[in-house]
Amino acid sequence: MKEERNKGIESKNRSNTVEVNLQHWAEMVKGSPEGIKWCVRAKMNMKDKVKCLRDPVFYRCNLTPHHRTGTKYKVYPCYDFACPLVDSIEGVTHAMRTIEYRDRNALYKWVLAMTKVRPVEIQDFSRLSFVNAVLSKRKLQYFVDKGIVDGWHDPRFPTVQGIMRRGLVVPAIAEFMLDIGASQNTNLMAWDKLWATNKQFIDPIAPRYSAIGKNTACQLALENGPEQPNSVQVPLHQKNESLGKKEMWFSKNVLIESEDAAGLQIGEKITLYKWGNCIITDKKVQGTETILKGKLVLEDKDFKSTKKITWIAYYAPLMIDCKIIEFGHLIIKPSLDEGDDVDKFINPHSKCETTIYGESQMKNLKKGDIIQIERRGYFYVDVPWSAESNLLTLHFIPDGKTKTMSVISTKIDAKVSSQGEGAELSKKKSKKLKEGEATEGKVEGEESKKKKKQKEKKEGQADPEEQKKKREARQAKKDKDEAKKEEVAAKAPAVPAVPTVPEAKIEPKKDESASKTEIKKE
Repeated sequence: MKEERNKGIESKNRSNTVEVNLQHWAEMVKGSPEGIKWCVRAKMNMKDKVKCLRDPVFYRCNLTPHHRTGTKYKVYPCYDFACPLVDSIEGVTHAMRTIEYRDRNALYKWVLAMTKVRPVEIQDFSRLSFVNAVLSKRKLQYFVDKGIVDGWHDPRFPTVQGIMRRGLVVPAIAEFMLDIGASQNTNLMAWDKLWATNKQFIDPIAPRYSAIGKNTACQLALENGPEQPNSVQVPLHQKNESLGKKEMWFSKNVLIESEDAAGLQIGEKITLYKWGNCIITDKKVQGTETILKGKLVLEDKDFKSTKKITWIAYYAPLMIDCKIIEFGHLIIKPSLDEGDDVDKFINPHSKCETTIYGESQMKNLKKGDIIQIERRGYFYVDVPWSAESNLLTLHFIPDGKTKTMSVISTKIDAKVSSQGEGAELSKKKSKKLKEGEATEGKVEGEESKKKKKQKEKKEGQADPEEQKKKREARQAKKDKDEAKKEEVAAKAPAVPAVPTVPEAKIEPKKDESASKTEIKKE
């Protein structure tokens, strides 16, 4: 049947009588061995330039049990026949279809016309594709079957559950779609614009917390810090008081990030975020561990030239363990082609975990909450803290920026998360290409100089009499050209001289009522 369609050859059963067709249909309904050999086709035009309009199939036998009706039905309508009828019957006014269905639009309208149902208007638009994203359900199934992902709800998947667990909110998706509009141009978009739009929605409602890396924590002992931990009530969000307040705990010993500690010097004044200024009085480095001592100077309110350092109270009852998970792209190629071997482009580092110490108030977070950890970024609460697990699981939410919020490093490159692997690869390729062109131009220049020197050397070794003849020939040609130019100039008509225009002189006109000027010609 496929071969006949490609060659435009009519089926031998195309002219069967209605009675014969009904007999075959009855066998199809039964799902008999004879019935499954047949299908129902629309009698259109086998010579049509668009091959999908050459007697398309409308019904096929399928003996696979249906997830709702079981084995009650043995024959099912195909997409080309069912889709226009369902749209019309269910009240669809505009069928939004991606441009790969454009060749089938004529078939869609043909079905509506032949069945005499309410017409439906078709609106074409291009499929929205992102770099390093897999949208094919067949390829996504492959990732699930191979155990590369945790399931269809994996945050690296472009499914509804997947993107929600990544921290993407519905209003941001709607805003993004309205912003880019329905285009018929095929685009491969970077992720930065979507994540930047998402940030605009989550930033005003994300409560702020502090946390320090478990493996990168550095102790700072405050000489004049509180002997016993104490707390004050502070807003969860400085610009949104409706989010409520939290307990902020102070203690004599605090934890800061080792990346912050590495750049501090003895005698340097720093600002402990939301507490006050502190002067570093001692610093000791023991292997990979740095131990600091400091003195609070809370009366000093000059925060302009100081480093802002995040911290948490170093007191076990006031800390909880948190696991933050960063997600990268599943594939390292910007876009998979039809014949690509998926295994060759799988990103082996698309999921990275880090353990941090979070402040105790984070115990109250619920699944689905979105928070901001100061100087680390935004996070989605995937698994709330519980006494049994003693662990809070958070998913990192990209914000569209190509650089991290601070010196605190991340395991997934922010630039790759926002723009995709393709953007970085394209820049590297472009740079390599430019370097190649520059090298090539340099080589060509050197070759030209070399050829010129060889030519001069060759001419120097030539016969002197021959060189004299060449010089005389060049001079004769030059004299001939000059004589021709003089002859042409002599025959040309004389050009009249350009008349001179008297200069205008501005003189003040005497007037008692007002001061005016008048232009006079000499």
